[in-house]
Amino acid sequence: MPLQKVSTLVGVAKQASAGTLAANPTYAHGLTGGAPISVEPSVSPVEVTVAKRAAYNIYRDDVVNGGEVQSLAYIRSLGLWLLGALGTDTVTGSTPYTHTYSTGDLPYLSLFTKGISTTNSGIRDCKVDELSLKWDGSKPVDLTVKLLGTVFSYPSTFTPTTDDTGAESYLTPLGGTFSLDVIGSTNVSARVVGGELTIKNNVTAIHPSATIEAGDVWEGVQEHSLKLTIVPDDLALFRSTVTGTVNGTSVATVQPTGSVNLVFKENNGSNTLTVTGSKIAYMTSFPDADPKGGAVEIELVGMAVMPSAGTAPLVYALTNAIASY
Repeated sequence: MPLQKVSTLVGVAKQASAGTLAANPTYAHGLTGGAPISVEPSVSPVEVTVAKRAAYNIYRDDVVNGGEVQSLAYIRSLGLWLLGALGTDTVTGSTPYTHTYSTGDLPYLSLFTKGISTTNSGIRDCKVDELSLKWDGSKPVDLTVKLLGTVFSYPSTFTPTTDDTGAESYLTPLGGTFSLDVIGSTNVSARVVGGELTIKNNVTAIHPSATIEAGDVWEGVQEHSLKLTIVPDDLALFRSTVTGTVNGTSVATVQPTGSVNLVFKENNGSNTLTVTGSKIAYMTSFPDADPKGGAVEIELVGMAVMPSAGTAPLVYALTNAIASY
């Protein structure tokens, strides 16, 4: 009989050390899409002269293991995904705890799936290559996490410590606040109708000659970016980003930097995710004309870099009831 796609669950756990798959997921939740486990062999023909104009032999030179998780941004499990994407979690307060993330060495994660067949799947030594949070209107915030790992296996158990499957505690822009300044640090409220936040770690696999799967994965430079779709009342944002001042009359030769403060709320509770940045290069384009009319929208694209004495180009601060990850 066919396999049921709707039954797929994903699990994740922080490993105690590299090279050892966690016994079970710490967090598990459902998916909105994606391939949470990816095993991709690379096959090539043996290039040698032969009697006929066709290859006689093939070989497998490597296998790339990882996954792409698409889900809602569940309040509890999001904390571990953010730790995996940023590297360091500083915890303050008590119930709710505040997790403030900063750029650091990435932890090794174990990635699990169950439900699409009778066997569980797992990949050890995963690192988060890319994490994004995306929202449209007042719809729930979508989470996408791309990971790269080493060894694929079939774990015997899938028993999460915390199961967010079907949970209603996820992030939403509804009731949140969205403010920014494209050329300074005086944030003012903006009519944001959608957006996306992205963290990239440029993770690459290390393939020893003696193994077909990766022996390790390692992160490169960390990149932070954001996109905000705004319905403005004037073209001050465009003018400011281009000229560097509110009333500028020519293109600026030096890139101005600005700031941002975004607050998302828990769907059925009081927890929040606050994202702030103080050194962001914003760019935008003059809005398109449309013979059908309608309100003008502009898309601000921001490249965030590390401020002096900063801890991350964009600082993510999550509150929830989890004491530590």
